[in-house]
Amino acid sequence: MRFNFDDLAREMPAGMLITDTQLEVLYMNAYARDKIFDLKPGQERASLLLRSKFYTTDRQVFDMHGCMQNMISMKKRTFHKTLIIRKKGGDSLLFFTARAFGVEGLEHYVFVLVDISDEMDCITHAPQSFGREEFELRSRIVGNDEKVRHIYRLISLAADSTVNVLVTGESGTGKELVADAIHALSKRRDKPLVKVNCAALSESLLESELFGHVKGAFTGAIKDKAGKFEEADGGTLFLDEIGEISQSIQVKLLRVIQQKTIERVGDNRPIAVDMRIIAATNRDLPESIRKGIFREDLYYRLNVFLIRMPALRERQLDIPRLSDHFVDQGNENTGKQVRGISKEAMRLMMRYRWPGNIRELQNAIEHAFVLVQNNLIEPEDLPESVRLETLSTEMVKPGEPVTHATIEPEFVKRRGRLSITREQLMEVLEKHNWNQSETARFLGISRVALWKKIKKFDL
Repeated sequence: MRFNFDDLAREMPAGMLITDTQLEVLYMNAYARDKIFDLKPGQERASLLLRSKFYTTDRQVFDMHGCMQNMISMKKRTFHKTLIIRKKGGDSLLFFTARAFGVEGLEHYVFVLVDISDEMDCITHAPQSFGREEFELRSRIVGNDEKVRHIYRLISLAADSTVNVLVTGESGTGKELVADAIHALSKRRDKPLVKVNCAALSESLLESELFGHVKGAFTGAIKDKAGKFEEADGGTLFLDEIGEISQSIQVKLLRVIQQKTIERVGDNRPIAVDMRIIAATNRDLPESIRKGIFREDLYYRLNVFLIRMPALRERQLDIPRLSDHFVDQGNENTGKQVRGISKEAMRLMMRYRWPGNIRELQNAIEHAFVLVQNNLIEPEDLPESVRLETLSTEMVKPGEPVTHATIEPEFVKRRGRLSITREQLMEVLEKHNWNQSETARFLGISRVALWKKIKKFDL
């Protein structure tokens, strides 16, 4: 029996590409065009693999071209990799397999790409496995510092329970992202996630917003209105800036948590509610309790499970990766083709204290996108505060070198083929107490690859 290649490729429930050794696409089936890459009619396809953004499963930039060239140099004929592709409609998890073949004396590659985003629940949940939960977390919270990996674990544990969660940390550290992730991974994910910024409303408005009101309860109440507690029924209620609410609202919130009922403003009929509360604050609530500003009984009702978000200065080695993430967002939002951040600009960013944390870093990249003229962000594109301020003595002990500033952008940008100096590898090994498993995970390489680097540098 003979098979027609075009018919076979057209019916395959997977993407198929044929490329030359420079990854120029020579053939693409309909599944790859429509389902994997979302190409529109007339869009150029030849350089598709080179211009697409691929990431490893721990969200590190993957250098497809470099990896394939390495495959050629090592005379390998096959390639298998699980990668994330970033598209406007969201991220997808793909299993890549490629094989080299010759046609009339010329080398080519055939790629088969399978979208396994919907199959992740079937992946075994052995230690270090990559399933839907890991995919969800890494897509929402970017980083590979040990503190961030600890946050991943806490989020997973919180999502598996129904208890109230208190998220603390400085402004701009990503507390709301934690609430998003917990809800998305919980059994309540198909129900609403309702968010309230408690600091943005006056006491009377906040009470009406949370509890709702009946017609005639106050001037302007022209009809009955459900509050956020009712809107979140069956789901999750995120109370941001919980440390700002008044004593009166604190008493009513405590009653809701204890009795699982609310009363609308202007009414005395109890309404049963079922929601999980996640609260967040940048205040020191124990100190507020000592000052009589915050109720101790409410604090313990909210603080059943605590997640503390680290400041950016506590996870400095994540700055390059976060910067890459925001550069990708900037390219997508502006249509520019910025490849990354220059060495000089990255040195400044690594020395800066970032009092506004990740939000300030994001704003700095957005500022740079307004000014950038080339394909790299240079020091002059960064905000003046970043250019002028050096790392504070609060972060570095007298006489201690600023070692984190030696990490160069290439260390992050060329993840397909790790480019790292002996000094950089020494620093990362020391940071992880020479634990090779932890170091390899941080660098995004296998333990074997790390061992080869250690042997190469005679460490």
